[in-house]
Parts: sequence; structure tokens; C-alpha cells
Amino acid sequence: MINKILELYSRCGKSLLENGIHDAALPISVANEALELFADAKWTVLGGDVYQYENNKMNNFYADWYCNIAASSESCDYAREHLSKLRGNNIYISFTIRN
Repeated sequence: MINKILELYSRCGKSLLENGIHDAALPISVANEALELFADAKWTVLGGDVYQYENNKMNNFYADWYCNIAASSESCDYAREHLSKLRGNNIYISFTIRN
């Protein structure tokens, strides 16, 4: 399962190093795929940061969220619900997870 998650980030993720963050963000178009993999791995989504990629730069989209649901599947559902409300072009998500 971890291999599938790493492959998804390798294939679709954008680095946040230029923002001073040692992480990667996924395009919203693959967020549901990531959430399915997290749920299958029994990882809990604690929240996430939302970015908009413009002019070769990741900018904060100010739609970050926090979730204090302990159950993996429920936390993934909460994240899906939050992300389904976002509108905009070139939206990327950096998930905070706990395994």
C-alpha cells in the first residue's frame, strides 16, 4: 500500500521545498485516489493545507482544514467533503496524516 502512495506522489506531486516545507502537494484531481489509499492503509487524515499553483509558484489558497476524527475512514470522508467545496484552478493539497 505504501508503494502505491509513494508512486502517486512521485507521479503527480509538486514539491513544497520552495515554500520552505519538506513535503509535496497533490493536485485536487487525484485527492480522492490518495484518500482511498490512506483509508486502505488505515491512515488517519488530521487535516491539510490547500495551495494554488500560479506563475510556477505554490501560493496558500487559505482553505486549510483540521480534523480531530480518530477513525481513518471517517477522517477521509471528512477530507473528501471539505475538498468537494473548493473551487479554483490548479488547486493542490498537502495532507497531514497519522498511521
